[in-house]
Amino acid sequence: MFEAIDIAGSGINVDQTWLDTIGGNVANANDTAAPGQPVYQAQYVVAQSVPEEGGPGMGVEVEQIQLGPAQGELGYDPTNPEANAQGEVEYPVVDLPTEMTGLIESQTSYQANASVMSKATNAYESILQIKA
Repeated sequence: MFEAIDIAGSGINVDQTWLDTIGGNVANANDTAAPGQPVYQAQYVVAQSVPEEGGPGMGVEVEQIQLGPAQGELGYDPTNPEANAQGEVEYPVVDLPTEMTGLIESQTSYQANASVMSKATNAYESILQIKA
C-alpha cells in the first residue's frame, strides 16, 4: 500500500515539472529577439519509469528536459525595437495548441495521482483503525 502512495507521488512530481515547463513555454511564447540572436527555447519533459528488480516499475521520474529549436520563427513587427531593417523579429517556436493539450493532460494526470494517494492513505488509515 505504501508503494501505491510512493508511485502516485512520483507521478505528481513529474506532473508538477510538466506543468511548470508548460507555464514557462506559454509565458515566453511571444518573446522576441532580433533575427540571428538567441531566442527562448521551449522546454519539454521526458519522463521514464523507475524499474524495480524482478517486478513492476516503482513510479516515474524526469529523465531530462529537452529544449526546442534554438532558431526562432521570423515574424513581421516593424514597431518592435528588436526588429531589423526589414521589420522582422524572431519568435520562439512554441505551439500554443500543443501546449494547451499538454496542460490538460498534465492536470488530469496530476488529479488522478492525487486521487490514488488520497484513497491509498484512507485505506491505510482504515486498516490502522481496525487493528486498534
